[in-house]
Amino acid sequence: MVDNPRDWRPPFEDDDEFWRRFEDSLNAAQGKDPNAGEGPQYRPEELEDRFVPPEPPPITAPPDAIARAAWIAVVVGPLLAVIGYMFGISGFLGGIGIGATIIGFIVLVARREQHIPPGEDHGDGAVV
Repeated sequence: MVDNPRDWRPPFEDDDEFWRRFEDSLNAAQGKDPNAGEGPQYRPEELEDRFVPPEPPPITAPPDAIARAAWIAVVVGPLLAVIGYMFGISGFLGGIGIGATIIGFIVLVARREQHIPPGEDHGDGAVV
C-alpha cells in the first residue's frame, strides 16, 4: 500500500498489457484457453455476397389538410412549450404547445387505419 497518493503508479506501464491480462483473466474464468488463437477473421472485402438494401421510397407530404395540421402540431407543439417556459413569455404559450402536441398525436393515431393502402395486409407484425 502506498502511503502518499502522489506516489501511486499504475500496475502496468502499458495500457495494452493491462487489457491483454484482463482479457486473459476473463477467458480463464469462462474456461477458454487464453493462448488459443481467435477464430477466423473476415474482412469486408473478402465477403462475396453482400446485402444491398433497396432504395427507400421518397417521403411524401400527407395527402389531406387534417393530417398535415396534426403533424405540424406534433412537431411545433413541443417547440412552443420550450420557448414559452424558457423565455418566460407565458405559461399559456407552453400550455398551448403541450395541448397541440397531445391533440395532434391523438388525431394521427385515430386516422392511422385510413392511410393503409388497399390490399396491403400488415398482419400481426413480427410473429416469433
